[in-house]
Amino acid sequence: MPWHQPRYHFPTVEPLKNEDVLKIHENALRILEEIGVKFQAEEAVSIFAKAGCIIGEDKMTVRIGQEIVEHALSKVKSQIEITPRNVARKVMIGGNHVTFASVLGPPYCSDIDTGRRQGTLNDYCNFIRLGQYFNVIHMISGAPVEPMDIPLEVRHLYSTLKVLELSDKVPYVFCQSRQRIHDTLSMIAMAKGTDREGLCKEPSTFSIINSNSPLQYDRPMAIGLIELAKHNQLAMITPFSLAGASHPISLGAANSMAVAEMLAALTLTQLVNPGAPVASAAYTMNVNMQTGSPGFGSPETNVSLQIGSQMARFYGIPIRSSTFTSSPALDAQATFETLGMLWASITSGSNIIMHAAGWLEGGLRSSFEKFILDVEMLQMMVKYMEPILVDDTTLAFNEVKSVGHGGHFFDTENTIKNYSTAFYEPLISTAKNYGQWKDDGALDSTERANLVYKKALDAYEPPQLDASRLDALKAFVKKREKEGGAPIDM
Repeated sequence: MPWHQPRYHFPTVEPLKNEDVLKIHENALRILEEIGVKFQAEEAVSIFAKAGCIIGEDKMTVRIGQEIVEHALSKVKSQIEITPRNVARKVMIGGNHVTFASVLGPPYCSDIDTGRRQGTLNDYCNFIRLGQYFNVIHMISGAPVEPMDIPLEVRHLYSTLKVLELSDKVPYVFCQSRQRIHDTLSMIAMAKGTDREGLCKEPSTFSIINSNSPLQYDRPMAIGLIELAKHNQLAMITPFSLAGASHPISLGAANSMAVAEMLAALTLTQLVNPGAPVASAAYTMNVNMQTGSPGFGSPETNVSLQIGSQMARFYGIPIRSSTFTSSPALDAQATFETLGMLWASITSGSNIIMHAAGWLEGGLRSSFEKFILDVEMLQMMVKYMEPILVDDTTLAFNEVKSVGHGGHFFDTENTIKNYSTAFYEPLISTAKNYGQWKDDGALDSTERANLVYKKALDAYEPPQLDASRLDALKAFVKKREKEGGAPIDM
């Protein structure tokens, strides 16, 4: 598909009645005001204290009054434009726009040739190349697989260097420590030909901020909220909510508690920098009561996602969702769980869909074949989202009249003119009969995806990056490596 950002043209699914939305909102405010949220960073607590919040005896629990929350919500933007080093790849987050981002974070990867293995920098680069090659991927998540062969202290430097070198789409910044954030922002600014001050004027990257449920944010996440807000970059606030474990077992209570955690973080960003860009993902997954593991792709997750999206619209902020699967294999379960979450995301009007290509095994593994199969599903969804034009031309009355009874439309002027673009052309799916399929090698969809991902890597061409900027990035990485890099904040 050519590069473009899809838009919604149909009503969204909203499971809650208006009065139920208000009940969830009011309960979330009560949680914030009477119970509070713990922030394990003195700087964050100090910002809340100056705003008039009540600080608990532990000097970490913050009780936030309704007026403070409502004032913060009044400052939040409903749409944000994010511009990477190539302005032609900028994306709009919010409104009726939808954006797909690649998988993020797994330590393992796989293909059917070599099986499951720890990720390397080479694997990382190949996933970046695929994300750049397929136009349906709009944003490059920070680590489509962790490059485990790179020392942790400098991994963020080499990862950022490679994503900026191999892709000109929107990059990602990990909020693992203040120094790591600053390193990454400096490198993104270099790639754009600007400085940190210039970067603050134009949102250029994004990050996920997870609560450490129930009702707390650890130090890296709290510092990440502050630094993203200071630098005017997008924070996607995502409570890590598990109904039945870290949140109450009922969806209403779990969603309301997730909203409370989201609103606490949102309020912090607006106290730091009114108007700082944020997106919401205040929904819950459920825990599997047999294993204790997250129920990725469950029906409860899907309806909760739609509830969370409904709440985000109530607050007037962009919506973030994901596609997940718990399956340890690239099988039917992986497909129907992923597609279920994708469908729930699309029908709820999500603006950013994370982990949209490659996620497998509950987020422990990225799969090259799954990446391609997911791209197929994304492209099919984009085609589904296209508006239907109904006018005198498309109704084709004269064409119907000319064919008459019992004829066919294979050779009409309209068919000849539009046959190559009228319908979606699959990457992977086949409509061959059994004999043709067998003669072509009897390859199943995973095997066909394996061939496509290799062809895509062969066809990939790196986007242009000014040589002086690339040299500056490499020099920065070497300098910071000599200085010891940056550890993860604990």
